[in-house]
Amino acid sequence: MKQLLSASAMALALLGASAAATAQTTTYPEGAELLTQEALREALAGKVFSTAPARGPQWQWQFKPDGRFFLSVGSYSDSGKWSTKESSLCLDSAKNVGCNEMRQKDNVLYLKRNSGEVVSFQQK
Repeated sequence: MKQLLSASAMALALLGASAAATAQTTTYPEGAELLTQEALREALAGKVFSTAPARGPQWQWQFKPDGRFFLSVGSYSDSGKWSTKESSLCLDSAKNVGCNEMRQKDNVLYLKRNSGEVVSFQQK
């Protein structure tokens, strides 16, 4: 099984992404809580978010209520189906298949990437 966002990581490496000013965070903020499958779906559906990994350009995510997603990272893009499973975001596209745990604190969503980095989702 392909790992979620592995193609994105490879694309960023190929783009020659440089280190950002912020250090990589590998833990959720203290007090960040797991969500139910339904609560996570409601928090994502119909919304657009940006994330800023420690290295590379910002990512823009769009989660359609019908279960389609669009991801844009610099000149890289991906789209496919999204769903939730327990407190995880699951993607299914030609480039990414898999699930990553998400948590929430103070109405901000946090995703743990396959690299271990935790990134926040800033709603646009």
